[in-house]
Amino acid sequence: MPFSKYASGLTRLCLFTCSTAAFCLLITDSNAQTVSNGFWQAQNIYQIVTDRFFDGDASNNNAEGNYNPGSSSGSTVHGGDFKGIEQKLDYIKALGATAIWISPIVQNASGQFHGYAGSDFYRVAPHWGTLADLQHMIQAAHARGILVINDIVVNHGGDLIYSTDAGYSTYKAPPDGYNLRYRNGSKQFAAPFNTNALNPSLTNLFHNNGGIPNYNNPEPVELGELSGLDDFRTESPYVRSNMAAIYNYWIGTVGFDGFRIDTVKHVEMGFWQEWAPVVHAYAAANGKPNFFMFGECYDGSDSKCGSYTGTQGGGPFKLDSVLDYPLYFKINSVFASASGNTKQLEDRYNAIAANYDPAAQTRLVTFLDNHDQPRFLSISGATTARLDLALLFLYTSRGIPCLYYGTEQAFNGTTDPNDREDMFDGQFEQGPSLGDNFNMTHPQFQTVARMNNFRRLYAPLQIGTHVNKWYTPSGPGLFAYARRLGTQEVFVVFNTASSAQTLTNRSTIFAPGTHIVNLLDPTEVLTVTATPETPPITVQGMTGKIFVAESDWRPLDPVVVGNSPAHDATNSPTTAPIILKFSKPMDTNSVQASFRTTPPISGTFTWAAARDTMTFTPEGAGFPVLTTITARVTNAVDTISGNTMFSPYELKFKTGPMVSLPAFKITNVSVVNSSNVQISCSSEVNRTYQLQRRDTLDAASLWQDFGTAVSGTGGVIVLTVSEDEMGETQFYRVAQR
Repeated sequence: MPFSKYASGLTRLCLFTCSTAAFCLLITDSNAQTVSNGFWQAQNIYQIVTDRFFDGDASNNNAEGNYNPGSSSGSTVHGGDFKGIEQKLDYIKALGATAIWISPIVQNASGQFHGYAGSDFYRVAPHWGTLADLQHMIQAAHARGILVINDIVVNHGGDLIYSTDAGYSTYKAPPDGYNLRYRNGSKQFAAPFNTNALNPSLTNLFHNNGGIPNYNNPEPVELGELSGLDDFRTESPYVRSNMAAIYNYWIGTVGFDGFRIDTVKHVEMGFWQEWAPVVHAYAAANGKPNFFMFGECYDGSDSKCGSYTGTQGGGPFKLDSVLDYPLYFKINSVFASASGNTKQLEDRYNAIAANYDPAAQTRLVTFLDNHDQPRFLSISGATTARLDLALLFLYTSRGIPCLYYGTEQAFNGTTDPNDREDMFDGQFEQGPSLGDNFNMTHPQFQTVARMNNFRRLYAPLQIGTHVNKWYTPSGPGLFAYARRLGTQEVFVVFNTASSAQTLTNRSTIFAPGTHIVNLLDPTEVLTVTATPETPPITVQGMTGKIFVAESDWRPLDPVVVGNSPAHDATNSPTTAPIILKFSKPMDTNSVQASFRTTPPISGTFTWAAARDTMTFTPEGAGFPVLTTITARVTNAVDTISGNTMFSPYELKFKTGPMVSLPAFKITNVSVVNSSNVQISCSSEVNRTYQLQRRDTLDAASLWQDFGTAVSGTGGVIVLTVSEDEMGETQFYRVAQR
């Protein structure tokens, strides 16, 4: 065992390096986790597959020779990196996420895009950037109030080892096993998992039992290779102590706020009972008292998943939480296909108390889909209306909600690798994932942002208790619950059936006579009965309602709800205005003062009478042709509540080429005098006409604007060019924008 108890109450952990030297770390001996439950209950997580999110630095794309963004296999590097995440932090904050979960960061055996095949656990994978890039991204996230969770692996590394023994890789139970060797002598695990004087054989470091034949048998699940990946001998004191040293290093070096831990059930329980307290103690001693660790136990059994939490089952405190797979396996039935009853949700909740450590019971990480599961909208019968309802449930129910990137843009990829689409305008995408997908006015983005705004305003949605008020046992239908915190209540009801249903009177802690308002439609106000109970509530099919006391109601932050051109539009006319529609009347000066375009363009502002719609018209020739235009608004304030935008808004679109008028539209060319020539042409309203010239008729020669542009009238217009502007060897045309 790697731990020795001393009378002083300290535990000494010896970490053996690749040499014969050793060093020791003193930690506090404790079976209890000091994390504040409320801190993480108040968070919501946004999961990112780093390689597929955004390419912020093209120079590192092929750093490991695995860059092939157009490969149909979906298994190569596409270019997303740490700088890309940093450049999109405002998008993430606008969504309302308070934490991001990023892919494993360590260098992989063959430059894998996903990060789950580590070979050098102390080195950042070069295709994601540098250590400094990672540190800077985390600092930028923290500056925006966003926590950063790293996905980590202790169960296995990349596939560098195999055996030439007969029968490999058929599972062999210990003490039997295979002789191990490297596939390629030039590709080996880096220290501390290299062979050395302390570990002369690969079997000192890795299990040699072959593959997993049966996932229902715990022994091969823990000792066998998962998908051929080299399985660490995690019962070894050397492996345990060095796994603690590795992940303590990353906490101390880059400042992670938590770990999502891969393949938890493939590692023996004793590892977690020894490793987790060491990491918790190190984090707490280094300014991270709320460091949060949740595991992936890919299993529908509450008893299995719960066994890895806290002191459940006895022994030292293990993990703070796990991904809520038992709930996930109900969600598709209740929401995506809407074929199952809603009682199964409450049945699942009723199983939590007996199977999970008390500290984990309200902090299970809930989700609709992820990188290992088909996207919600790929499930047969799923619609965006059903997704919106599932999102309402995700963000108002108990647990820590986790959203998989792209779900807020209605991605519908099926199984791995098709559920790992490019979020940026890449080459591995289809349907709703085509193009650039950082669209802040997308309907599902707006749904998530609004739900997170509710969570910011109403604490019961974060840390309140769950009290069931109704479920439908026979099939799709109503599900109702209250989230309560002290005297506050948020009452939620939704209907998974296709037709309207009415919830009968339900008991409540709202005082008799209290007016309660529907957050999703503030014009709907009900009155609590004398009993006290909520009055009957009719809910249309595939919709939901969220009620709070009228006295608790608070206004939402202003957001942009519509824009023209559309996000990621192409061939936008260069003189077309940018039109932004806000959710509320705005302080026009605050909007105009913060409005910026890249590249910078001067222009004029006009507003609708309601002050909720702004039009920016570029001056002169307008935006440059064939250029990506970015428009941003920051810190704008609404005039009703005085609320400021929670995060900057951004719009991107591309201008088109200059459009030339057909020659037949030029009606006359006349010499007015020795100094001026006039060109007449028919015109269209809302078009601008510009004289252009170039030196040759060669198609490679660029047309250049000159003279003054003229707005179309719907009739004949005249453009004038002076002798000074004309050259002897130049060619001319009229262009239309």
